[in-house]
Amino acid sequence: MNVVSVGPLALPITPLLLLINVLLGLVVAALVGRKYKVSVTDPLLTILLGSLLFGRLVFVARFADNYDSVWQMLDIRDRGFDIAATVLSALVILVWLLWRRRQQRQALLAGVLTVTMLFGAFSSVIYVGRQQAVLPAMSFQQLNGDSVDLAELGEGTLTVVNLWATWCPPCRREMPVLQQAELQYPDVRFVLLNQREHPEIVQEYLQQAGLRFNHLLLDRQGQLASQLGAHGLPVTLFFGADGRLLESHMGELSAASLAQRLQQLGVSAD
Repeated sequence: MNVVSVGPLALPITPLLLLINVLLGLVVAALVGRKYKVSVTDPLLTILLGSLLFGRLVFVARFADNYDSVWQMLDIRDRGFDIAATVLSALVILVWLLWRRRQQRQALLAGVLTVTMLFGAFSSVIYVGRQQAVLPAMSFQQLNGDSVDLAELGEGTLTVVNLWATWCPPCRREMPVLQQAELQYPDVRFVLLNQREHPEIVQEYLQQAGLRFNHLLLDRQGQLASQLGAHGLPVTLFFGADGRLLESHMGELSAASLAQRLQQLGVSAD
C-alpha cells in the first residue's frame, strides 16, 4: 500500500514523496547555483505551484458536473489534478524560464531533473509493488449474518473496495459519493468493508444517514487492512477483473476524483 505511518498518522505516500523530491531538487539546484552564483529557488517553486494550479483548473473543468459548490472545487484534499495538464504546464513554464534566465539554466535543469528522476524512480517501485497485491479470498459477514467470499464477489469485474468506519468523519463524508457512484456505474462492483465495528453500530448509522449499499461487509478483525498494509481510514482500493490491485487512494474521495479514477480505468458513467 502507498501509505506511510508516522505514529498515529497515516499519510499518502505520493504527495509525501513529491514533497521530499522537491526539497531534494531545491538542495541540488542551490548547490549548482552556488557554483554559478545564482539562486533558482523562486523559479523552481514557480514551476511547481504554477503547474499544480493549472492541473487543478483543468481537472475541475473536466469534472465540473461532479461539484456542487465552489468550495468543493477549491478543496484539494481529494488530490484531484489532471496529470497531463500538470506536466505540460510545467514544461511550458520551464522552457519560458530557461529562455528568460539564461544564467540560471544549469541550476534550473539540475533541480528539475533531480525531482523528475527521483519521483519517476520511486513511482516505478510503488507501481511494481502494487502489482503483487490481489483481491484476497477472505470471507466477511453481511449485516444479515451471511458470509461472502471477497474474491468470488469481485471475480470478473472491476471492484472498488472502500475501507471505512462510522467514527471516521472523512468516511462519513464520502459515503454518499460512493452510494451515488454505485447507481452511476452499474458495471463496477462497490464493496463497503466496515472496519472493526459491531453490526448493530453499522446498521444504526446506515439507517440514520439514509444510506443503502448492495455489498456492505464487516471486517471485524481488520484482516484486509492488515494483509494489504492499509493503515488509516478511509482507504479505497481498485481491483481489476483479474483480481489485481490497479489503484489505491488514501483519504477522502470526492465525486470528481472517483470519476477520474474510474475513467482512467476505462469505465464511464451511464
